[in-house]
Amino acid sequence: MANDEKKIPLMLMVKHLHKEWGAYMKKVSAEAGVPDSYRLIVMYLSRNPGATQKEIAEHSKVTHVAVSNTIKDMENDGYIRKEIDEKDRRVTRLYLTEKGKKQDDMMKERIHGADRKITETLTPEKEAEFYETIEKIIEIIRKELM
Repeated sequence: MANDEKKIPLMLMVKHLHKEWGAYMKKVSAEAGVPDSYRLIVMYLSRNPGATQKEIAEHSKVTHVAVSNTIKDMENDGYIRKEIDEKDRRVTRLYLTEKGKKQDDMMKERIHGADRKITETLTPEKEAEFYETIEKIIEIIRKELM
């Protein structure tokens, strides 16, 4: 479709894409038995074992209070465990339990499958170009619009 034939602005299309992916992620989370409020924390701790509540809040762009409340619930439900940092006893590190890891693996399997399904429609060159374009858009937003 030529640029002049587009019905909506590009960034509105990105918004729609983000909304659809978010809905899919909620579905995946529900099917894995993970409350949606836990999803981002489970996935973050999978990639960043030993993270702190502050790090999770900063990454998730939610308040420390919201993360703290969710962490309490997740600990009660057996998804995470806390450990005091041996080097700095004021710091509490968070780790997924076996239950948390199992739920994360179930979500990852579905997410990676969806990613493969989406990217198989692109040639390796088009996929690389897509990444490059997204990175440029992010850079413009951060450096020129913020």
